Amino acid sequence: MAISQLIVAKIVAIVVLLVVTLLFCFLPYLLDRFYKWTKRAQGNAREFMVVLCLLNFGGGVLIATTFIHMLPEVVVLVNALQTCRMLVPTPFGLPEVLLCTGFYLMFFIEETMHFFVRRSQLKQREVSKVIVKVEVEEGEQQQPHTELTVVQEELKEPNWLRGLGIIVALSLHELFGGMAIGLEMSVDTVWFMCGAIAVHKLVLAFCIGMEIMMAHTRWIIAVIYLVVFSIVTPIGLGIGIAVSETANASAPSTASGILQSLACGTLIYVIFFEIVAKKNAGWRVYISSLVGFVLMFGVQIAIGEAQGGSHYVCP
Repeated sequence: MAISQLIVAKIVAIVVLLVVTLLFCFLPYLLDRFYKWTKRAQGNAREFMVVLCLLNFGGGVLIATTFIHMLPEVVVLVNALQTCRMLVPTPFGLPEVLLCTGFYLMFFIEETMHFFVRRSQLKQREVSKVIVKVEVEEGEQQQPHTELTVVQEELKEPNWLRGLGIIVALSLHELFGGMAIGLEMSVDTVWFMCGAIAVHKLVLAFCIGMEIMMAHTRWIIAVIYLVVFSIVTPIGLGIGIAVSETANASAPSTASGILQSLACGTLIYVIFFEIVAKKNAGWRVYISSLVGFVLMFGVQIAIGEAQGGSHYVCP
């Protein structure tokens, strides 16, 4: 009877997390229907004070998530893997090196994408110049004084790149967060963990939805990003249920340690290169970021109380 109640609690948690996360992901789009944030020019919209404060609130949330929530977990897990000889002991801090690897990996991927996108845009612009020149030369046969004027447009980066790194990094982390709920062995701790992680994820969901919306990401791509972010925790929870029935849940996972380390480094890149405003943005922006940080710090305390200490057993 107790086992069936535990399974039912975990299944209900899957449904609740999925539905509520989807609602919070698309909440910024609903608010935009009333406040018309995206109706402004793209640059002006991001400089609008309310939007700027919300985006930097999200930046504060991600700073707390990365440095207070994810990084300590990564350090404990990778150190446990080295203690168990599942990873080779190193004379340097392996968690920090993996984190930096994630940072530069994201840097490399984004610059590579920009390189190919820019080259494609340059080719398209050269073709447009040739077409315009031919049309003007044909017109000059009738009007000899017509001058050729080609407007040099600034190459724009594709807006879908803004959300890619943050979705990949946070989805990896939320997958393992869902596994943590699925591995719990009592109904009370399942609900406590579900509540703590839900608050954490719902704030992130709203902030991510806001960031993707203000980047003017194409609707179909935005839907894919937000749906992926919404379903990864339920998927992780399902994996946790399966693992709790078949394997030793207290043993450290090499794949988990490496992937979470890379995801943490990726988030650091996204935070400081994509989201957090530049200096001299104003006190309201600073306070917004600080409020986001303090809020997630409080949520992290709740998550820590729910999980207790991390104790890994070598297989």
